[in-house]
Amino acid sequence: MLRVVDLFCGAGGLSFGFELAGFKVVAAVDSDPVAGATYRLQNPNVPLFTEDVRNLKGKQLLEAAGGPVDLVIGGPSCQGFSTHGKRDANDPRNFLFKEFVRLVKEVRPSWVVMENVKGMLTYDRGRYRDEIHASFRRIGYRVESRVLRAADFGVPQFRERLFFIATNTDLPITFPAPTHCSPDVAPMLGLLPFVTVRDALGDLAAIGDEGESVEYSSAPTSEFQKFVRGNAPKRLSLHRARRVSDLAMSIITKVPEGSGIRAIPQAKLPARFRRMRRISTGALRKDCTTLYYRLSWAKPSYTITCYFTNVSSGPFVHPAENRSLTPREAARLQSFPDRYRFVDKQVQRQIGNAVPPLLARAVAQEIVAKFEMFDDQSSEKEAARPPSAITA
Repeated sequence: MLRVVDLFCGAGGLSFGFELAGFKVVAAVDSDPVAGATYRLQNPNVPLFTEDVRNLKGKQLLEAAGGPVDLVIGGPSCQGFSTHGKRDANDPRNFLFKEFVRLVKEVRPSWVVMENVKGMLTYDRGRYRDEIHASFRRIGYRVESRVLRAADFGVPQFRERLFFIATNTDLPITFPAPTHCSPDVAPMLGLLPFVTVRDALGDLAAIGDEGESVEYSSAPTSEFQKFVRGNAPKRLSLHRARRVSDLAMSIITKVPEGSGIRAIPQAKLPARFRRMRRISTGALRKDCTTLYYRLSWAKPSYTITCYFTNVSSGPFVHPAENRSLTPREAARLQSFPDRYRFVDKQVQRQIGNAVPPLLARAVAQEIVAKFEMFDDQSSEKEAARPPSAITA
């Protein structure tokens, strides 16, 4: 079984996806004690370092892993690049990738997978992306990077992440091909249609503006629901709604499915929001398109961030109810199964920061194929050796 170390593991989305593809996680690292507690719930037998990665040495990871590892994965903290927050060129978290590369140099796996926010591509004309490429090359690894969209791999969410794949082997670096696409062209391309919000959430009970449920409303009605309910406990967890303020309620009750605040006629907007509608030229503003946005049943969701319980912060209004998404709904939209247990503290941050497991699985399956290719090449070389060399 292929052995992997997960740096910056968070709540474990990347690890879980690689486990789904057949990898065995043999060590993990994250300085966040809350995310670490969730990680331990899922992986009680995996050695976990809950400390600053800058204090760790590769030797410690190899000792904890019980020997050499095949792969190092992880997502260094990226808030300094994120388009969902305040960008800060001096944010010390921008440089944690250097610690990632250092540990790769010390551990020497055959393959490396590092993920980060798409904003790294455009921040300072891609300087940080280029620096990461150069850092891997300096330690003897070839590296390529590409943006992957979660919805293209069966995740009910239009989330985009930047993936770096590096290797010190001679095998080609490739990225997974999409398995899903828009239902309009799916039959022509021989792909599956996107997994929609209804596919993901349609079997969860209605809970009203402020409520909670531990029951399912129906048997699974989609393949995705069957996946997330596999081996799940009988009682659902974290399916509870956060109270919506009176001001927010006065807005979202007017927002139709698949639309945001800009769909409301100006005369019906609260006074404080009317000036958001147009710029000085009189033209409609091009931003604010997802404020107070009500998701569409028929499409994947927008990116799930740490603020999914706040309807004013983005596209997080339930398609049919006047409330935000619940943590369980957000976890499903990230493709976490219902059996995945989160420590009930700072759960929004744990879920919003995670890598969607099904996206991680797609990348992992691509890496598995490389190891199989290497084994095939080794077998061919062994078969081609003359008998005297084989028996020597």
